[in-house]
Amino acid sequence: MPINLLIVGHANTGKTSLIRTLIRDKGFGQVGNIAGTTRHVEAVDIKVERRSVLRLIDTPGFEDSIGLWDARQQPEYSGVTNYQWLETFPDTALGQQEFEQESKIIKQLINADIILYVIDSRQAPLGKYLDELNVLACANKPIIPILNFSHPATEQQDKWKSVLAERHHHAFVKYDTVAFFFEDEKRLYQTLQSLAPSQYDALQTLLDTRYEAAKQRLDEATKYVAEMLFACASKRIESALYPPEKNVQEAFENAVRSIEQSAILRLLSLYDFQKEDTLVNTLPIANNRWTQDLFSPESLTEWGLQAGTSAATGAAIGVSIDILSAGLSLGTATTIGALLGATWETGKHYKETIKSKITKKHLLCLQDATLTLLTFRAITLIRHLHQRGHASIEAYKLGMDVDDELKSLTSELPTLWKAIRQRSEQNVIQSSKNQKLIAELKSELKVYVTLD
Repeated sequence: MPINLLIVGHANTGKTSLIRTLIRDKGFGQVGNIAGTTRHVEAVDIKVERRSVLRLIDTPGFEDSIGLWDARQQPEYSGVTNYQWLETFPDTALGQQEFEQESKIIKQLINADIILYVIDSRQAPLGKYLDELNVLACANKPIIPILNFSHPATEQQDKWKSVLAERHHHAFVKYDTVAFFFEDEKRLYQTLQSLAPSQYDALQTLLDTRYEAAKQRLDEATKYVAEMLFACASKRIESALYPPEKNVQEAFENAVRSIEQSAILRLLSLYDFQKEDTLVNTLPIANNRWTQDLFSPESLTEWGLQAGTSAATGAAIGVSIDILSAGLSLGTATTIGALLGATWETGKHYKETIKSKITKKHLLCLQDATLTLLTFRAITLIRHLHQRGHASIEAYKLGMDVDDELKSLTSELPTLWKAIRQRSEQNVIQSSKNQKLIAELKSELKVYVTLD
């Protein structure tokens, strides 16, 4: 049987938001800035390997706890125990009318195993909240106070800690349903383990599963970004003029933005968010002319040459234009150089380069600055999604702000950009050489995206 966790608290403290974050589903229940958004009791299970470990029960918020606790003190209830009062009050006229919402909570207290009392830690511990704790104590069930909206810390949190300690609630948990931190969730599960020792192993399995899932998501996210950056760095478009005409420039910019947008959608899907959860500021794009370095060690190796050989140090790489042109009408075939053993596949790889030189056209590619900005934006988005609670209702604005920590990438990545540009965008991204470059890029990025 799963542990029945009753989620209670004052109206609009984030009870439904807590469940959304715990189950990683922003579609659960209703969330809003208006008090009393939740009007009915709802439940959802958290499962591990098809076994229900936790049953989260959402409830309406307390609306008049002061009046409810005052009703408990009335002479007519003086001869009954707290538990008996909980059993009978919801069926009274007062419970069905004036305290209809509170009665829904009281009914659930009877069957709860553990109570999670959600507190808006930005608010002072007023009397109405203390009366809510009085009502919950009547059930004689373990209570875990959840200090919601705990990042950043506020002076009210210290006041809450003092009040809770006076009532012997020392095992509180800081949480934030908007700015999610895995360590907070870990502490919640560890507290549950101490209160439900019979479910210790199941909760540990859940905790381990969540941790591994977070690691895997972060690894996949970094891979998506590395593939996006590879696609952008290797992107080229032909232009008869340089600087390019407006329509050519726009076509190039739209192609790059489309690549970034596709990566953003992949990241949102990976973290179970929607397109509307992120607003993307227009990316400024700067391009320059691209030329492939036919004499780079990588290029020479593809032609079967070693740097420094006589063929490599000639006027040009030994390539027959007849072979490379593949039928292009170039007039009389002119040999640029001589190369023994060059293969047709190698020739095709450099066809675009030779063709652009012969036809005197230009190939546009992204400047390092734009590629680095793309990197900054992508890493910033991963960091945000990794710590975005599924109760967040405001869209994240992806702009051009740069974290000081990321600025070191400006000097670390240019060598990779140059190597990637040498790869034709028409090459299959799954090729071993391309995958090696993507893996190197991913390795550089992983330093800046961690679980902590």
